[in-house]
Amino acid sequence: MDRKWLLPSLLASSSLLVACGGGSDDDPQPGDNTGAKGSIKVIVQGLPAGSEADLTLTGPSSYSEDISTTTTLNALATGEYKLTATSRSVNQALYQPNEELITVDLSSNEEETITITYRTSVNAEGTVTGFGSVYVNGVRYETTPEQQANLKVGMQVDLQGKQGADGGFAVADSITYDATAKGVVTAVDYANQTITVLGQEFGVDKRTKLTTAFTELNTGDFVEISALHQGQGQYIATRIDVEEQNGEFEVEGKVSELNLDAKTFKLGALIVDYSQATAVEGIIENDAIVEVEASNLPVEGVLLADNVEVESANSAPPGAVAKFEGIVTQVNDDAFAIGGHTFTLSDETDFKKGDDDDLQVGMRVFVLAVVTDDSLIAKKVRFDKQSEIELTGVIDAIDLEAQTLTVFGSSYFVDNYTQFEDESDAEDKELKLEKLNIGDVVEIEAFGFEDAYVVRDLERISASDFNDQQEHEVEGKVTAVNAAEQTITVGKLVFAINGATELELESDVDLTVFFEQIAAGDIAEVDYVIQGDALIATKVEVDDKDDDFDDRTFELTGKVSDFNPVDATFSLNGKTVFFDENTEFKNGIFVNDDFVEVKAIQRADGSVFALKIEIESEDGIELEVEGNVTNFVSASEFMVNGISITTDNNTEFKDGSSENLADGVSVEVEGVLTEDNVLLAKKVEFDDDDAEEVEIAGVIEGLVKDSPFDYQFNLGAQRVQVNTNTEFKNGNFEKLDNGLEVEVEGYTTDGVTVVAKELKFQAIKYVEVEGAITQVDSSTMFYVLGQKIKVSEQTQFEDGSQSDIATGKNVEVEGYLVTENGETYIQAEKVEFED
Repeated sequence: MDRKWLLPSLLASSSLLVACGGGSDDDPQPGDNTGAKGSIKVIVQGLPAGSEADLTLTGPSSYSEDISTTTTLNALATGEYKLTATSRSVNQALYQPNEELITVDLSSNEEETITITYRTSVNAEGTVTGFGSVYVNGVRYETTPEQQANLKVGMQVDLQGKQGADGGFAVADSITYDATAKGVVTAVDYANQTITVLGQEFGVDKRTKLTTAFTELNTGDFVEISALHQGQGQYIATRIDVEEQNGEFEVEGKVSELNLDAKTFKLGALIVDYSQATAVEGIIENDAIVEVEASNLPVEGVLLADNVEVESANSAPPGAVAKFEGIVTQVNDDAFAIGGHTFTLSDETDFKKGDDDDLQVGMRVFVLAVVTDDSLIAKKVRFDKQSEIELTGVIDAIDLEAQTLTVFGSSYFVDNYTQFEDESDAEDKELKLEKLNIGDVVEIEAFGFEDAYVVRDLERISASDFNDQQEHEVEGKVTAVNAAEQTITVGKLVFAINGATELELESDVDLTVFFEQIAAGDIAEVDYVIQGDALIATKVEVDDKDDDFDDRTFELTGKVSDFNPVDATFSLNGKTVFFDENTEFKNGIFVNDDFVEVKAIQRADGSVFALKIEIESEDGIELEVEGNVTNFVSASEFMVNGISITTDNNTEFKDGSSENLADGVSVEVEGVLTEDNVLLAKKVEFDDDDAEEVEIAGVIEGLVKDSPFDYQFNLGAQRVQVNTNTEFKNGNFEKLDNGLEVEVEGYTTDGVTVVAKELKFQAIKYVEVEGAITQVDSSTMFYVLGQKIKVSEQTQFEDGSQSDIATGKNVEVEGYLVTENGETYIQAEKVEFED
C-alpha cells in the first residue's frame, strides 16, 4: 500500500517549528498510531477473484491512500474523507463501481464502513426458473415487486441489469416478457410431443411448464407459448398456458419468401400479409426474426398483421456481459451459435457440467459472454442435459452447505439453474432449497454428471398425492443390472424384481429372458411399491429405440366416458379414442367410469387409436404371479415365487379348491396388493397334473365360433380352444379369423386339443414406402416397389386424390402391415403425391 504524506509547511524547516512554538512530538499526526481518532473499513466486492480495485481515499491534512482490496485503515484523524472509485476492465469485461465518489465524516473513536460494489452491465435472455427475487440463467437478480408481478416459471424474458463476477450482487433494471406465440392449436402430435400454432411447430420436453397435461391438449385450444428457438423454424416450448381466446394473436418466427411488392412473407407454413400493418419496426428481410401481432385468426393460411417488429441484435455495449439460454444450432472449431447469436470460443472458455465434446447441435446451454466491438466472447458454457431420471419421493435429508437433498437414500444436487415450482397446498412462489423441509414430497428430473445427479426441475407436491401404499413410477437410464440378486438400478434407485413383476421388452418376457436382454444404458419405466426400505418393481418396461412403430406410441390415462360399442369409440380426458379388433384388452372389457391406461397411436388424420387398453383396479395394485406354493401355513398364508399370498371368502378357485393348496402345488394367482404388502388373491388357478404345457404357432384354419367368447380352430394338426380365460396380445376376440398367423401358449391333456392360456397376434407394424406406382389393380389397390397397397375411406391424400392413382406416379405411402388369408399388404394411412 502506498502512503503519500504531503506536508510541505512542516518539512520546510524543523527549526521554524520550535521558533513558532509548534506542536510537540506528542501531538497526533494524521495516520500516526499515537492518539488515534478513528478508522475506516473499505469493503471491495463484485470483482473476479484475484482482481484488484482502483480506489483512492483522501482526507484531512492532505491524507491519501491507494486501495486495491478490502482493508481497514486505523489511526485516522477526525474530519471529512472521500473515496474515489475507478472502473476496472477484467478479462475484457468492464466492471464499474456502484458509486464513483463517497464522502464520510469521521468522528472520534468511530469506525466508518464504505462498501464499493463492482458490477458490469448485463443483458440476459433466458427462462425464469424461480423467484425471490427472479432467477434467470443461473443468476438471482434483485427485483421490485412490480417487475416480477406477472412473471411465471418457464417464461422467456429479456433482462437488462448489472451484476458482479459469477453473478453476485445482481440487480435487474428492467425485465421484458413477450410471448413467442398466442393463438389456436391447429395440430397436436402426441407421440413426438409437438403442437402447431400459427404455422410454427413447438416441441414439448420434460422442462416445459404446462397448465394442463400435454395429452389433454387438443386442436382448437387457445394457448400462450414461451419458447426457445431451435433453428430451422422450430422451437422448444418452456411454458404453455391454455387460456380463453381474447382476440389477441402473436407469433415469432424467421422470415422467408419475402415479397416486398405484395408485402408478404412466410413464418414456417404461415403467410403473413403486412400490407395493412399500422406499425413496422425495423427492416424486414429474409432470415430476420420478427414478432407479428394480429387481431384475427389466419384465413386460408394467411395472417393479416396489425404490427410487425424486427428483433434487434444484442445492443449491449463493449465490455458488458451477455447471458443467453438456448439450443445449439451450429458448431465449428472456434465458434457456436444459439438463438441467432454467434459466440467465439477460446482456450479460456470454461465448460460447466460437461466438456467441449458435449457442445453439439441440439444441446441446451447457458452461455456467459463478454461483448466486444465485433463479437461475443464465450467465457462460460453451462450444459443443461436431458434428464436421465424422473422420480417422486419424500425428502429424507437436506444439506444446505452441499446444496443437496436426499430421496430414497440418494443425493441430488441443486443450483441456481434448477427450476423450482410449488404445486403443494403451500403454493410458495419463492420456493428454493432453503424453504424445503424433510418430509416434503417432491418430483425430480435430473441428469448425471460425474458421480452426481444435477436437478433440472423440482416440484413440491402435496403429501396427499403420495403415500407408500400407492404404486409409483420412475423413468430413467438403467445404470446397473444384477441378475443374481434380481435387481436393476435406475439412476441410483435399486429395484427388486420378483415373480409378480410384469416385464416387457418388445413383448412380455419371463425373468430369465429379461435379465439376459436388459443392459445398462437402456431406458426403463418402472412401476413400483415401497416395502420398508425396499423398492419392489411391479412392472418394468424397457424402451426399444430401434422400433419405429414404438416411437409413434404414447399413453393416456383417465376414466372412460361416452363408451359406444357400435362405433367402437369412447372418451378419455375429453378426447375421442377409437378401438377395433387389433386393440388388446387387459383385465377384461372396459365400461364407463372404469379407470384405464391406454397405449395409443395417432393416425394420419389426427385421430387417436388404442393399441392396448388396460383396466386399472380401484381396489389397489393388481399383480399376477405363477409358480409353486412354498412356506405353506394355511389357505390364508403361503408364498408363490417369494410373494406372500392370502385368500378370503371372495377368492375364486379354478380346477381345484383351497383344500388343494400345499407346498409344491403349481398355481397361478391374480390379486390385489394389500397395505401389508400381501397379495390378496382374487383367483387361484391350479395346474392340471395331467396337463402338458405347450407353445405352438401357425395359421388359423377351420375357425368355429361356439359363443361370443368361445372359439375353436386348427393350428396345423392341433385343435385350439379359446375362452374367457385366454389372454390376448396385440388384439382381441374380434380379430380371430382364418388365415391369421398366431402364437399360442397353453396346455393339453390329450396331446391334440390345446387350451389357450395366451394367444398372440402379429404386432401391428408401421411402415413407409416411397417410389413410383408400378401396377394399379383397382381404385383401392396398387403396387409400389413390389409392395401391395390398399386405401380406404380413412386414407389421407396430400397433393392429390384417390382419382390420381396411376402407373408411373411417384408417391410416399405411410401405413400398417396387414396379414389376411396368408397375404400381406400395407393398409395406407396417408398417400402423398410427389413431383
